[in-house]
Amino acid sequence: MGMQSLAVGSVLLVLAAAPGAAAGGATRHPEAESALRSAGRPATGAAAAAGAALQQGPTRGTEMMPPFDPRYFLGDWEIEWNPPETGLFPPGKWSGTETVTHIDNRYLRISVAMENEDGVTMTGDGIILYEFGLGGQSIARFVRYDAGFSMFQYGPLGGDLGGYYSTFWETPEIAYGDRTFVLKGRSYFVSPAAYRINQQISIDGEPFFNFGIMWLTKTVDEAPGQP
Repeated sequence: MGMQSLAVGSVLLVLAAAPGAAAGGATRHPEAESALRSAGRPATGAAAAAGAALQQGPTRGTEMMPPFDPRYFLGDWEIEWNPPETGLFPPGKWSGTETVTHIDNRYLRISVAMENEDGVTMTGDGIILYEFGLGGQSIARFVRYDAGFSMFQYGPLGGDLGGYYSTFWETPEIAYGDRTFVLKGRSYFVSPAAYRINQQISIDGEPFFNFGIMWLTKTVDEAPGQP
């Protein structure tokens, strides 16, 4: 809890300093499906984008795991998502763009613009903070949505020698309308051009249930290499 409080404080401080700074299954994007189907093979592109070394044969358990490269997030990502009715996000198929740009050092800015099949729009602005210290790696993500609520996601980040990384995250309680919400999930970074977010939601302290899989695909003509 102390680590989470520290991360929240860091995020809010940077938001104040940065000008203009302020998650049924989805239809699976073909590029995302292809990237995930190939996750069992050495990920040359993903490893390069995440700053990881390639496997050159069987692992022996003594290899050093390279740290995650937060520049992986930079760029424009197409969003596909189909959440159920919860009272937090309107239900239906959502599409849109998440744009991530660099602020300074470990801080990245997020800008989200989405629209569902009924024409409902939602935008948000926020920040990503990557941390790597004695306690390991972690990702903190804060987004303030124009619907009137904010979402803070925080959790440890890890990976394997094949260059695949993921983070388990959870949010503090979100008070919105006359209900409270808590989200948790896992973000899988398995390709330089596509990743997915599996997530669950709890309403008013009830058991968690599926909140839909969000697919993000980078809008580039070819897989980016190491910056």
